[in-house]
Amino acid sequence: MLIDALAKTDTPLKLVLAGGSSYTDDYATSVRDRSDKRIKVLDWLSGGALEEVLTNAALFVLPSDLEGSSLALLDAMGAGVCVLASDTPENCEVVADAGFSFKRGDVDDLQRMLSLLLSDERLRRAAGASAQQRVRQNYLWGKVVSEIEAVYAELAPKSLPLSEPAEAGSRIA
Repeated sequence: MLIDALAKTDTPLKLVLAGGSSYTDDYATSVRDRSDKRIKVLDWLSGGALEEVLTNAALFVLPSDLEGSSLALLDAMGAGVCVLASDTPENCEVVADAGFSFKRGDVDDLQRMLSLLLSDERLRRAAGASAQQRVRQNYLWGKVVSEIEAVYAELAPKSLPLSEPAEAGSRIA
């Protein structure tokens, strides 16, 4: 869908597809077969390679309508990249007002949003800064762990009755 939307978009920018596929090998092969001068297909990235791709990206697009909260989406937002994601509830929760969405499964709406965002660098920069701030406020591991601890502390009984220790030779059933 992203390849089809890009084909309808007037831009000199290239599309870089990175990551593994949750689809069949035949599907992944068909995507690789569609690569050309405007489309580069990479394998899964991490570390410095991922950082390099993200810091050079004009826009991160997540057209998927199958996954929950995407770590790739959070990585892009954390790197300060403007994001465009399908309007699944999970994507909308992560992106909130710090990025953009399009109607899932709608190539024309995706193409409309690509055209808008790729033509306005200032809009992309502002959205990227907002996305990075959203990740810092809501999705850094230290904050997430603290929030989970607080929920467990609230749910756990305040005090447990202490039982008498078992005497030597007694059985515990």
